[in-house]
Amino acid sequence: MVSAIILGVVCGVSGGVVVVVSLVLCRYFLYQRKVKASAGTSDVSVEGSGQYIPSRAGSYMQVSSEFRVSKESLNVQPRPIPTIQKERLKESPTESDTVSLGACSTNSANSSGFDVPLGSIRPDLYQRKDAVLRQESRDSIVRLGRLHIRVKYDFNTSDLVVHVIEAQDLPPVDTAGLSDPYVKLVLSPEIDTKLRQTSLKRRTINPVFDEYFKFPVTFEDLADRTISFFIYNYDKFSRHDVIGCVSLDLAQVDVSTSLEIWSDVQKHEQTESDLGELLVSLSYLPSAERLTVVIMKAQDLKMAEMATASSSSDPFVRVSLSVNGKKIKKKKTAVRKNTRNPVWNEALVFNVPAEMLPRVALEIAVMDYDLLGHNELVGMCVISQEGLSAGAKHWTDMTGNFRKAIAMWHSLKRP
Repeated sequence: MVSAIILGVVCGVSGGVVVVVSLVLCRYFLYQRKVKASAGTSDVSVEGSGQYIPSRAGSYMQVSSEFRVSKESLNVQPRPIPTIQKERLKESPTESDTVSLGACSTNSANSSGFDVPLGSIRPDLYQRKDAVLRQESRDSIVRLGRLHIRVKYDFNTSDLVVHVIEAQDLPPVDTAGLSDPYVKLVLSPEIDTKLRQTSLKRRTINPVFDEYFKFPVTFEDLADRTISFFIYNYDKFSRHDVIGCVSLDLAQVDVSTSLEIWSDVQKHEQTESDLGELLVSLSYLPSAERLTVVIMKAQDLKMAEMATASSSSDPFVRVSLSVNGKKIKKKKTAVRKNTRNPVWNEALVFNVPAEMLPRVALEIAVMDYDLLGHNELVGMCVISQEGLSAGAKHWTDMTGNFRKAIAMWHSLKRP
């Protein structure tokens, strides 16, 4: 037990001695480092001989009476700075510290182009490349005015872009020598049923439209198409009159670049095929004395002349049954909204005795529905046993095949 206590005392004393010695050594090394640092950063004294001798640590600069400072003038030659010789393209009457824009490049093909301020637009580099096409009227007597348009194909969107700019010298319609024109655009063969027409310009024979229209069609298909511009005069109380038209065969022109066109307005005569066609099915059941008329569909209805620039085409069909020229019964289909290729597939049934059948005539009219005004006639056809028209053939085929539905296309026409 005693030996253990002695061993602990010896170890404790030894540890204390080691700690004391370590502290003494650390103080000594720190003192030496401080002395060296003060000696290295002490002030510098200047002797008259021009030699630099470091002074003792911690001392201040002592200026002796023998200290002399002599001032000598030395010629300092600056290091030559390399200069770039630049050729001036034109002499200026006054010298300037700035470098002229004309001296910035000596490799330009046309130095006069540098006379403009930096960043300004060069109009000579952005000259219009529109080709101008002029189409003259074949009729030198009747003048219906001129239409100014621009056509270009947009390869980014695959659209034919048409710019209707203006019309000039249109014929007056009213007593004041003015008209209310608008232009309807038609691409044939049609690519969609969308109605494209300009806004209505009131009381003018020189309307400015400045309106753009797009037709989604591939560039390869343009060679098979013709674009027509129909100019109408708006009439609030009757059918809109066609002033004239301008037709452009896209196979004869290059629309890959902008093509500007001034064209004389031509006289337009509507034919039966211009108004569209109607598909009708007829059948007669002798036992029930029942005549069934099925209005199936219509195609390419031309009703834009009845519509204003903000309205749509809403066709329906009205069927009138006449006996000996006297109308006995009328029926009509539902209205199809905003289409020129409507589909109905509606059956209209009439009770007709067999002995009266040879004296019956069907008058089928396609109408354009108008909610606020009166309905306008698009076109009509007559089916009876009289005459040599398609209507007479259809009636003969029906009466020769009782109980069988006979369908036929009929061209619409004006009464």
